[in-house]
Amino acid sequence: MKKVLFFASDYKIGLSTLLTDEALAFYHAGIDFVTVAGDSEQEEGLSDKINELVSVYRIDNLDEHHNFKSLAKDIAQIAKSNGTNVFHVQNNWQLALSVYIKYVLLHNLNIKIVYTLHGFRHNHPLKSIIARILIGGLLFFFADQIICMSSYLKRKFALLSYKIVLIPLGIPDSFFTEKHEIDEGNGLQMVFPAQFRYGKNQNMIIRAFAKYIKKTGDTSSCLILPGSGDLQKEMISLAQSLGISRHTLFPGQCSKDKIRQYYLQCNIGIVASNCETFGQSIVEPFVLGRCVVTTPVGIAPDILKDGEGGLFFRNEDELTKIFERLHTSPSFITQCGKHNFERREQFRWASIAKLYKNMLSDL
Repeated sequence: MKKVLFFASDYKIGLSTLLTDEALAFYHAGIDFVTVAGDSEQEEGLSDKINELVSVYRIDNLDEHHNFKSLAKDIAQIAKSNGTNVFHVQNNWQLALSVYIKYVLLHNLNIKIVYTLHGFRHNHPLKSIIARILIGGLLFFFADQIICMSSYLKRKFALLSYKIVLIPLGIPDSFFTEKHEIDEGNGLQMVFPAQFRYGKNQNMIIRAFAKYIKKTGDTSSCLILPGSGDLQKEMISLAQSLGISRHTLFPGQCSKDKIRQYYLQCNIGIVASNCETFGQSIVEPFVLGRCVVTTPVGIAPDILKDGEGGLFFRNEDELTKIFERLHTSPSFITQCGKHNFERREQFRWASIAKLYKNMLSDL
């Protein structure tokens, strides 16, 4: 029988929102596991949320990348006292700790290591190549199972495909509204929540939107860009210089519930990233029954076809033409939204937990 030690925190984040939801889904699915996490939390209230149902071992400085041997001893004791035979890790630091515990502290070769591949410096071409080589080598030698969240990510590590299982991430239940409601008569109401950093390409959206506004004279459409980051001020200045400030909103860093509210106000989710390993900003509007306009990254090619559920673009000119097309086809926006709404169940955490249980049974 598999007994999992699940790492629910990440580097400089602590207990994460995403991993808290995942752990709670495992609990409701009847998976046998214990949870370890650092001493901090990504959002206020996460500890209370998870502690209602799941016992979490909090380990000081787990996510700070120092005191390696001391941390390993603490985790080894937790694993030993709970009869753990599977370690599920989220990053290379946790992988190193688990390998050390397996081979040096516990001398237990029956322990299996599962690694969820969240990223590999994927927005930086040169760094991503180096990261893929280094991470791929570690996973070849030490991981028994690798979880990839999209076919795109699996292809990036094709040499390890025999170890890879495709399991997407889940979306909070609050995103699963009972009815599909969308406003056809209010122009293009678009939202792209993302950090303002290299590779997210908010500048491409702003420029394409400005060209569209200038050409059509549209006065009702709006672009919402939640998030924070080094490039935020530059993007605000760009919108001002192109004369579309009254059509753009920069609300800053937002809670997940606030993001959900923005999606419900809009009819289009838009993503311009160079690369995504999954793409929550693709799946969230998909689940809420919004038209998705995106670069062909992350999970998008797995769940969308061009013209079914949304549209793909690769550059600014293609995006401008999409805006013009949608401007004259509000019924198409609604059609795409309904298409996505009918296929949303695959992203419930309960569905994800079933896939995880199947993975464990085959491990």
